[in-house]
Amino acid sequence: MCAQNDFFRGIYIMNATNINTRIDAELKADATNILGACGLTMSTAIRIFLEQVVQTQGLPFDVKRTPSAKTARALKEANELEKTGSHRFDSINGMVEDMTSDK
Repeated sequence: MCAQNDFFRGIYIMNATNINTRIDAELKADATNILGACGLTMSTAIRIFLEQVVQTQGLPFDVKRTPSAKTARALKEANELEKTGSHRFDSINGMVEDMTSDK
């Protein structure tokens, strides 16, 4: 729930340009309802977002991605190999020599 916000109303933008993007209809409807409850239009919210991108020189929030099951398994295996002191090689030749040597 958002408090009513009239701060951004009536902002005059010089040299305005348009941004066109395609998004899922349900996402747009949900976002429009939430922003409306905050007293914001979609355009105002996007403008605020872009101002924050410029001000912070990046995304104004953390973006995290949950790894797939396959990636999670590979990461777990790599961590386990690292803990057991597995061999590391500086070159392919070194790896091949290690694999073909009689130990």
